[in-house]
Amino acid sequence: MQTEPAFTETELARRWNISAKTLQRWRCEGSGPPYIKLSKAVRYPVGEIVAYEQANRQGMPDDAVLPPLTDAMPVVECAAPTAPEPKRYYLNEAFALIAQYGSLAAAEAALTEAHDEIQGWRQRPIRRTWPGRTTRQISGSQ
Repeated sequence: MQTEPAFTETELARRWNISAKTLQRWRCEGSGPPYIKLSKAVRYPVGEIVAYEQANRQGMPDDAVLPPLTDAMPVVECAAPTAPEPKRYYLNEAFALIAQYGSLAAAEAALTEAHDEIQGWRQRPIRRTWPGRTTRQISGSQ
C-alpha cells in the first residue's frame, strides 16, 4: 500500500514562508488548505496543496507554472544550537535577589561567579592538615 505524499505543518509553513501558528489558526477558522489529522499528527496532502495554490494565486497569469513541489519536499532539519534558557525565579526569590544585588542581571552574575569559584575549589586536591602535624604524619607514617 502506497500512501500519498504529504507535508507536515512545519514543512508547509516553510514552503509558504508563514508561521506554523498561522496554519493552526486557519485550521481553527476553517480556512486554509484541506488537511488530514490522525491523532495529533497533521498532514497536508500534496495534491490538496497544489489545488489550493492554483485557486489562490494572484499576480500571475493563469497558465503560469507554479514552482515544483520537489524543491520543497520534506527537508531534514539540523538541530540549531539553542541558547540556554534563562533561569526562572519565583516572585519572592526575584524580589529578594533584586533587594540584595540591585537587579536580576547583577544577581545572576554574582551567583555565576560564586558557582565558578566553588567549581574551582572542587577541582583542587584536598590537603588536610591539623595543628602540630605535617601532611606526612596524617597520611599514616607517624
